[in-house]
Amino acid sequence: MARNAIVLIASIVFVVIMITTTGQSPVGTPGEPNSQSKASVIHKKFTEQIEEGFPPIRPPTFQLQIGDETLSFAQTLSELSAPLFVVPLILLLEFVSVAKSFAGGKTIDTTQELLALGLTNILGSFVQSIPVSASFVRSAVNVASGVKTPISNLYTGGIMLAVLGVLAQYLSYIPTSTLAAVIITSLLPLFKIPQVTMACFRSSKRDLIPMYATFFVGLFVNLTFAILFGVLVDLVFILYPTARPKLIIKSCKFPDIGEALLVVPDKNLSYSNIEFMKQRIIKSAGLTKLDVIVVDGSFVHVLDTTSIKALKETVGFFQSSQKKILFMSWRNHVRDQFVKFDNNHSDLFIPSVSFTDKYDVHLEDQNSLQDIY
Repeated sequence: MARNAIVLIASIVFVVIMITTTGQSPVGTPGEPNSQSKASVIHKKFTEQIEEGFPPIRPPTFQLQIGDETLSFAQTLSELSAPLFVVPLILLLEFVSVAKSFAGGKTIDTTQELLALGLTNILGSFVQSIPVSASFVRSAVNVASGVKTPISNLYTGGIMLAVLGVLAQYLSYIPTSTLAAVIITSLLPLFKIPQVTMACFRSSKRDLIPMYATFFVGLFVNLTFAILFGVLVDLVFILYPTARPKLIIKSCKFPDIGEALLVVPDKNLSYSNIEFMKQRIIKSAGLTKLDVIVVDGSFVHVLDTTSIKALKETVGFFQSSQKKILFMSWRNHVRDQFVKFDNNHSDLFIPSVSFTDKYDVHLEDQNSLQDIY
């Protein structure tokens, strides 16, 4: 369990000995003047800016310093614009993703996690802390070091306080290659692409698309954008069935009505799918000689204004075509929504009745209607 610490301490001792005896380090370090690697330059700049001691406790500043110009709070909001809202959202998604990845199947209280994250950033602002969130790398290193509970954060916080207080100058002796090795070996157990791919292929091939989209964007762009991109891709698959509901369309014989065209949508009607349903109803009615269309609302729990308006337009279309549309098995509150829109068409609603299936409409013209199932 102590392998990470052993490797790190041994590497620091080795670098110190080599600098003492030869005057330079054989490996790249942040404090080595001759090290020209990008990682070393960035790390060196970072460690040079760290001063020993603890930051003063003071209220957070609401001004932004850009060069010699100081922006007010309103100017800061204008300067940051969209990232001011997008970046926190991405950090929240990453935070929840990390928590679920290392939960081991246990239940995650998302509200509790987000409250903890918000409180941490609020309190951190009083000591000039950078905004914090979860990290796959740090979490993987913790797990590889044997961490089992969140109490490890107390140890991590204590070490960071010690570093800030008296050990900041020794950060320049940590070899960048050692840090890279610790991170890589800690992340290896998380690399489960083959296993996850096979599991998705056997159960839900659709999940492979957002998974690999997120993976490749994270590989070639950055992890933050990859999480957002993966969420957007998955939203497409979630919203598409809503926009394209399945419709059962068949000819049935009803008592007191006779033969009619039955249309049964499988989900709620909203602005995203009502035009699709309207077009399919009109198209199906045009392929039959039936004068009555019955829309079964057994699966419709709510309507929005757009869907009510589209349904009333459909009623008007069939009335102008000397046909009649009826609404069967609609819930009372949904019916009231429809009628109260313009206080009209209350006579079009009928209770649920038994009927006899005669034939599926698409059997008459399969090439024209098979796409609506």
